[in-house]
Amino acid sequence: MGAQDVAVDVLLVLSVACAAVCVLGLLAGRAAIDRLHYAGAATGVPPALIAAAVVVKERGSSAGINAVVVALLVLILGAALTHATARLARGRRE
Repeated sequence: MGAQDVAVDVLLVLSVACAAVCVLGLLAGRAAIDRLHYAGAATGVPPALIAAAVVVKERGSSAGINAVVVALLVLILGAALTHATARLARGRRE
């Protein structure tokens, strides 16, 4: 097992750990806004770590570029969805 495989494994374990923390935060959140913070983190950090693992493994191939593009789309669209949900929750609370 080389350094590249170890780096990929570490990135994937970190991704799963971050996703697990986000799930625990969703379960422990008291208000909808608190839960949205963890949902927003779940759409940003784990996909970025997975994309980094693919880039390390594939080194400049089209699979690495596709992984980065997908991670960016998940980040942007997840942020837009979180923002829209927060606005809706705020509107219903007022």
